[in-house]
Amino acid sequence: MIDAQPAGTPNYVLSEGPVWHGPTDTLVWVDIEAGLVLRGELDDRGRISVIRRTELGEYVGCAIPLDDDRMLVALTRRLAIVDADGSVDRGSELLPAHQRFNDGSIDPQGRLVVGSLALSGDANDNVLLRLETTGELTVLDDDLGLSNGLGWSPDGTVFYSTDTDARTIYRRSYGADVVGQREPFIVFDEGVNPDGLTIDAAGRLWVAIWGGHGIRVFDDRGDELADLGASIPPPHSSSVAFAGPALDQLVITSASRDLDEAERMRWPDAGGLFSAHPDARGLPATPWVEAPLPGVGLDRGAIQR
Repeated sequence: MIDAQPAGTPNYVLSEGPVWHGPTDTLVWVDIEAGLVLRGELDDRGRISVIRRTELGEYVGCAIPLDDDRMLVALTRRLAIVDADGSVDRGSELLPAHQRFNDGSIDPQGRLVVGSLALSGDANDNVLLRLETTGELTVLDDDLGLSNGLGWSPDGTVFYSTDTDARTIYRRSYGADVVGQREPFIVFDEGVNPDGLTIDAAGRLWVAIWGGHGIRVFDDRGDELADLGASIPPPHSSSVAFAGPALDQLVITSASRDLDEAERMRWPDAGGLFSAHPDARGLPATPWVEAPLPGVGLDRGAIQR
């Protein structure tokens, strides 16, 4: 295991969802609870300089950079497009009042897959949705405790999805017209909370552990590779991505929330981003195939079950 180093960013409440955008050689991430979308440049030493900060005024679960300097974002209960000037085109509300959108990613076919979590209390009705190229919504799951990290095998035929409340990463077969039955793939011990994840070029899962001070790595059989992974000083690692032109730098997001004053003094970099050079390379992010947003333009947004 390697020690990741602070990347020099400000500290955020809940930094999440890092995505490397190859066409612009920039990193995009969010501060979910502060409603921020951030874009930064990454140097060879793993230092990240913020070059754009967009305030959206509500929760933002994920942000997908587009090639024309726009962003596809999941806001509290809507999907939206953020233009380069910061203006926002919002779709209709898609979730009930007790839920908000959380982690999202683009599948191998270029479709957004995004899940939800409960804003208060316990719930087992959180969803995992897919935005089809027609603008319709397909429900992949509707019985989750807290939908979180998502990823696909290098050949795109296996889909991994996380339910943090169940401490489980699921897998299922996947394709353009295939969504197989989900099955538990990795079940974590009590008190171990899987959060965001990414898949490397060898098909290994790099999983952020909330409260676990870093990243744990598993092969495509679900066996942990204890010699890989990365540690960070603060406890709440929230997500992870491979970044840089060669996709050979690891970027880890963290959170300052859920820490008391003494803990924040102990871990002054909590909420910032961290970086490391692992013995692995990532996969390039799949571009989004633009689709009508539910409630924008044509009468779209019917949920298909």
